[in-house]
Amino acid sequence: MSLIMRQYKRKFRESIKNLILFGYEKIYKPYKICRLRQKKSIRVVFVLSSFSCWKSELLYRAMLNHSRFEPILLTIPSNQEDNRLAFHKYCEEKGYPLIEIGPGKTICEELHPDIILYSKPYDSDIELRKFIMHNLRSLFCYINYGFHGVDEKWSRNTRLLLSCWQIYYENINAWRGSARIMDNHCRNGFITGLPVMDEFLNAKEKCEDPWKEHKNPKKRIIWAPHHSITDNEWLHYSSFERYYSFMLELAEKYQDKVQWAFKPHPLLRAKLEGKWGKQKTDEYYGRWETLSNAQYVDGKYLGLFMHSDAMIHDCGSFTVEYHYTGNPVMYLMSDNDLTHGFNQFQQQAFDLHYKGWCKEEIENFVNDVIEGIDPMKQKRTDFISKFLTPPDGKTASENIIDCILDKSTERKFQGFIIHLNAGEF
Repeated sequence: MSLIMRQYKRKFRESIKNLILFGYEKIYKPYKICRLRQKKSIRVVFVLSSFSCWKSELLYRAMLNHSRFEPILLTIPSNQEDNRLAFHKYCEEKGYPLIEIGPGKTICEELHPDIILYSKPYDSDIELRKFIMHNLRSLFCYINYGFHGVDEKWSRNTRLLLSCWQIYYENINAWRGSARIMDNHCRNGFITGLPVMDEFLNAKEKCEDPWKEHKNPKKRIIWAPHHSITDNEWLHYSSFERYYSFMLELAEKYQDKVQWAFKPHPLLRAKLEGKWGKQKTDEYYGRWETLSNAQYVDGKYLGLFMHSDAMIHDCGSFTVEYHYTGNPVMYLMSDNDLTHGFNQFQQQAFDLHYKGWCKEEIENFVNDVIEGIDPMKQKRTDFISKFLTPPDGKTASENIIDCILDKSTERKFQGFIIHLNAGEF
């Protein structure tokens, strides 16, 4: 088949998809919304693709306890067997029923949901039969797996986000960033808060303490390196290769004063195995597990954060999340422009980090944590109050449920209630 013919067929298929989505948007979606709000029981499928990125558990629990919702947890096939096993183990411990659908099956065929709730906007890590084009009998809602921090057109103008009935935002600044660049000006965006905010705002005492050392009064510091170590990354946050040996040296040097947690991005291990090989990677991770004053942490990290004293990282999502602890935090800088694409909300969170450009500055930060020196503490406290609390005096989960059930409440939470139009951004 000639190149021209392949291009023609690809364009033809895209045209057909766009025509189908136009009909879905203009005809089927309004009908489905009207029918949904009349139903006594609304079936919501939570699509789970990454254990560490599942941030909507409190919404799931709120729906379990609500008379009009039937929430379902669906884990999708993954190349990461550890990820699948982690989901099963966690849900078994919590008593949550967990469903799997094999390859080739669609969500609508198997579960007949009213709403499919996604937490990632792309189809790169999900089988296409589990994505929107094969499940157009449902409405789609979206809860970002982290805070909305980086505004790039390619990540906002996805087929899923433009087709969603509702997208939930943490605050007006985060919504405004999307509204500036989305083709639909984020008219389907609603400022309800995110369920992850409910988790972080829970009292520290409600979180299990996962640190392995509880007796000795050492300072607890997390090191959380990003995964972007390969040359073909669209993001180049990672400083891991610059500091991986040095961070172990620090752990050994301050073993009497600091308890360390190595909390790498879930994708880092596979990428290291590609560059280093499995043996060297296992040895490095194993070193963090065997040090008397250190540990390797994978999966859920709320308790790790809330029972810590400080963090050192270069991960985009943690830039906001860690501020809930009120603790000092350092961002490891690189030569790349890390703030490219940051919205106003993310930039403000980033500005409240101490910056580490070299080994000396990292070690100075560690000593400041040990000594209790933290000149930006009050600024971080003010940031939590202004930007990290759900609106309307309710939890984010309560706001999202209200937004789904009630048309008047939906309008209240909609971004456009702020009376901003496209020309005023």
